[in-house]
Parts: sequence; C-alpha cells; structure tokens
Amino acid sequence: MIFYLIKFKMKNKNEYYGGFIVSQNVINGVQIRYSYREKSSIPQLNGWNILSKIDDEEYISEPGNFSIISAEAMLKLAPVFLEIFDAPYGTDLFWKYEEDVHIGFYDLIGDCETNIERILNK
Repeated sequence: MIFYLIKFKMKNKNEYYGGFIVSQNVINGVQIRYSYREKSSIPQLNGWNILSKIDDEEYISEPGNFSIISAEAMLKLAPVFLEIFDAPYGTDLFWKYEEDVHIGFYDLIGDCETNIERILNK
C-alpha cells in the first residue's frame, strides 16, 4: 500500500511538472550549461529545454539527440532545477560551475549574474 501511495504521489508530481526536453549528453552525465524556457504548444511539455556544456550547433540540430524526461528524472540529474521550475517563459540561463560544482546562474537576457530569487521574480 505504501509503495502505491508513493508511486501515485510521484505520478501526480510528474503530471504537474510536465516533460523536460533534455540533451542526451545531460542524461549521460555531462554538466548542464544552458537552460531556457519557452511556451510549449504541447500541454504535456513545460517549456524547459536543457543543453549540456558540450552541445554545439550541429548536435542540437539533430532531434534524436534529445529526450523528454519526467520531473522525477530531472530531479535525479539536477535537483536545483525544480527550484527554478516556475521561472517565467523567456528565461534563458547559463549555468556556472567552479571545480565542477554548480555555483549559480548567469541570466543571458539580462546579461548579469542572477540567483534563484531573481529568476523567479522576473
């Protein structure tokens, strides 16, 4: 019974968050470098697109290099992502690292360093 409740709650959470479009490189363990959110014409998608630090123009031009993943999967890849989930459409972030540890964000639209509070209060 407990397993069923946990599965049911996670299913509801995944439905609330919708799908994330994620580079296969990120899924395979490469650090996130860019994330941007655009209004999706498909209601099952939340508008977030996530690219790795090694994705170039040729790589991103191939749709097969991306997968749609759930909130549960995104949480495993980058727990901080669910903290910025509610950022408005149009958010465009560069992920900053120091010695391979995520230390913050750079707002590519505002051309400035930013933090979670500012990202959510646009």
